[in-house]
Amino acid sequence: MHSRRHHDEAGVALIAVVLILALLLGLAASLTRSVTMDTGLRGAFQRSTTGFYAAESGLNKGMGETRNVFLSLNKPTGPYGNRPSFTVGNRTVTYNLNPVNPGADGNAVGQQIVIPAGQLFAGLSSTEYAYTESSWAVSPSGDKEATVSAEFKVGNIPLFQFIAFYAGDLEILPGPTMILNGRVHTNGDLYLNAGNALSIADNPAVGINTVQVSAKGDIYRGRKDTSQTPTCGGTVSVDMLQDIVAPPGDLDPQTLPCQNGASANWKVPSATLQTWKGSMVSNIQTITVPQPDIIKRGTGEFWAKADLRIALKLNVRAAADGPPPVLPHDFEVQNADGTRDVAKTTQLQIFMGDGGWNQTAGNSLFPRTAPIFYTDVPTSSCTNAAPVGCNNAKRDSYTPRFTSDNRVYASDMRVNNNAGTTAFDGDFRRGGFFNWRERKWVLLLNINVSDLLRWNHAKGDPLFNSADTTDGGPIIFVTIDDSNLGTPISGGINNYGVRIFGSRNLPDYSPNAGDPTGLTFVTDQALYVLGDYNRGNAGAGDLKWEPAALMGDSINVMSNNLWQQAGSTGSPTGQCDFGATCPRNDAQWWQDINNATATVRAGTDTTINAAFLGGVDVTTGGSYNGGLENYPRFHEAWNGTLTYAGSFVSLGTPVHVNGSWCGTGGTASNTPNTGSGTGANCNIYNPPVRAWNYDARFNDVSNLPPNTPVFVYVQQVLFTESFL
Repeated sequence: MHSRRHHDEAGVALIAVVLILALLLGLAASLTRSVTMDTGLRGAFQRSTTGFYAAESGLNKGMGETRNVFLSLNKPTGPYGNRPSFTVGNRTVTYNLNPVNPGADGNAVGQQIVIPAGQLFAGLSSTEYAYTESSWAVSPSGDKEATVSAEFKVGNIPLFQFIAFYAGDLEILPGPTMILNGRVHTNGDLYLNAGNALSIADNPAVGINTVQVSAKGDIYRGRKDTSQTPTCGGTVSVDMLQDIVAPPGDLDPQTLPCQNGASANWKVPSATLQTWKGSMVSNIQTITVPQPDIIKRGTGEFWAKADLRIALKLNVRAAADGPPPVLPHDFEVQNADGTRDVAKTTQLQIFMGDGGWNQTAGNSLFPRTAPIFYTDVPTSSCTNAAPVGCNNAKRDSYTPRFTSDNRVYASDMRVNNNAGTTAFDGDFRRGGFFNWRERKWVLLLNINVSDLLRWNHAKGDPLFNSADTTDGGPIIFVTIDDSNLGTPISGGINNYGVRIFGSRNLPDYSPNAGDPTGLTFVTDQALYVLGDYNRGNAGAGDLKWEPAALMGDSINVMSNNLWQQAGSTGSPTGQCDFGATCPRNDAQWWQDINNATATVRAGTDTTINAAFLGGVDVTTGGSYNGGLENYPRFHEAWNGTLTYAGSFVSLGTPVHVNGSWCGTGGTASNTPNTGSGTGANCNIYNPPVRAWNYDARFNDVSNLPPNTPVFVYVQQVLFTESFL
């Protein structure tokens, strides 16, 4: 009895152990399934997250590519749809672009807006284009893991809506009093200083109703270079964005003082800048701007879009190309690939030799003047190292030598009727111009732009469509092509330049009277602007103002008096580069710069209405680059005013010139420049009175020059994710 009970108890215990083991096994299996499920969920979440970020990278790539298209002065065109896939890790990402509300051609239609108050650059005109971008990521197993979409706007703000816009550091340090109206921006640091007084202000009388001074970097009160002590001086004032003090309708100025006893420049803190109520801003987000190579020959956007490309082709002249003498260099029209456009080259040479048209009253401001010629470079004793005493009358210094007719070798723009035997000169060259800043004789391709426009239209547009509005109006690109030389130098530091003359008026042949086409003139070499340009009803006989831009590797300004002075008989006299006789040569004049009676190279009143785009030097150490006040390079002892309306834009440093700025006055010397300040080793000029202003007509986008460059912003307005 006792034994059976013991056996039963043992059986019950065994059953209990088995049940417990079964329970534990079930718990273990459940825990295993839970861990496996959790691991799977974690893996799925990780894969989904990885796919999301991969897909998002497609959005960023697509929007960045779209921005870059606009930076190259174009806009996306169809067909739209998927763009080439790319990989992120082991995911394949596909993305596509589509316009919002496309026009008849299927492409996005730009909307003109004015940036609203409260935003950076408020009040500026912008053209906005709306797009949608979609992107999705596919796993290695072929599963679509994430799809994201965005709607965004690309805005274009024209650079010519600023009185000054620099890609690098900007220094404004005028000696005489200077007033700048409008907006100033730099993608670097900004330095403000004055010898006397500098004011950045509005000007309601001419339509400039706001002021903004902005910098991606810091704003300093003082000098960047360390050559001057003290480094902070004068009075600097900038208008605030408030109008409380009388008179009404005029923004209130506020002074930006020196600090530390004017012994050093002062980085203005943001708290101080805030007292300007929005008109002074530093450390802003980087603005994406075009690269300097937009004006590069062969690959730049302006070369590609040019309506006419004129080149001085070195070392290719043939006897069949024109009248004697046979010159070493030729003039040609080139295609976008750099080859010769034979038909248009023929028309160009007809224009150059069309003395009948040139002498007809009312056609040219410079009758009997070859409308295109080159200023030759002397050899022999007239070297860069020994220009002093070199006279253009030395015919043997030119190859081939000039004829005995002094109207040629004396470097006159106009034919000297007393010496010439013909009414029109077919030599198509003149003798030397020496640039003291560069210490070089310069090979200049000279063009009467106004005559070119008039002749082309009068002859039925054999060179380009006068009424072209594809990019807002005609674009003319002029260059010097030395690809035939044994050692071409056009791509680096050289002695080449393009000079405009005789163009105080620009005719307009726009098909729409309310939207003038204007003209953008571009060269990849140094640009020299001689005399009035696009005066715009400034005097009797002037034509109306046109939207104009002048672009070059560097911008040089020469006055109306530079080698154009007329004598008592009506023919030019007393000038060395463009005069019929040359009592003093270029180098001799510089020794007379401080002579009050000197009249040669004495700059006189000149008016230019055009936006400028060119390279500027960089201030390093104690070497000042000349600042905004010397953005145009001068070559005369000015005794007059340079009246200028436009916009100063610099996207980088010059590629083809390297002569440094080193002050005004002094005496000519062949010794290399030694730094800032006056003295025997400095480039020699005395500046004009600077009556400079932003051209408020550029506020209207219909008045902007053809193919005005822009800076671009991208604004995302909507983001969505599709859950799969």
